[in-house]
Amino acid sequence: MRAAIGEEILEVRNALRRDALARRDALNELFRREASARIATDLARMLVSSNARFVHCYISFRSEVETRPLIEDMLARGLRVVVPVVNGDGSENTLIHSELRDLSKLRTGAFGLPEPEERTEVDLEELDAVIVPMVAFDRHGTRLGYGKGFYDRFLRQLPPEVQRIGLAFGMQEVSHIPALPHDERVSTIITENEQITVIIPN
Repeated sequence: MRAAIGEEILEVRNALRRDALARRDALNELFRREASARIATDLARMLVSSNARFVHCYISFRSEVETRPLIEDMLARGLRVVVPVVNGDGSENTLIHSELRDLSKLRTGAFGLPEPEERTEVDLEELDAVIVPMVAFDRHGTRLGYGKGFYDRFLRQLPPEVQRIGLAFGMQEVSHIPALPHDERVSTIITENEQITVIIPN
């Protein structure tokens, strides 16, 4: 019975993921650019108010909320920025974390993801915030990524005081994502319409 329930949950999650990706991919470029700019403005304001100085941020890919202008702004303001890099060909399902100093020096890594040409692995002990990409989300802070589990494993290693900030367009919201035991929730969700604060129990 448990196996059947597990399979049913996976099917629901996969259907939500497919639908959300299709809707996000269908957004027109102008909307995506303008919405990403509003999201970046709100995020920058949040990072300033929390005095964040060391931020982990994904480099946007395909139809994700655009982060490159945000990263450029953080670097210009003297923040340390570290980006995720998929280890090897991705078969180990682990991330390493490389400092980024120049967005013009990127290459294509595993799964077609952009990554720094030169990796400089860093200690994340003083990390203030993690900016997390999302395929879909609900208001409980549960998120769907691409199904590889990279961020769940990464977030599980971080102390609770590190801000976990998910970025998404408002149309990526769903009413409920059935959670799995390994799911790691985000503490804040920023869309072009609002900022959602999630209470994560210790």
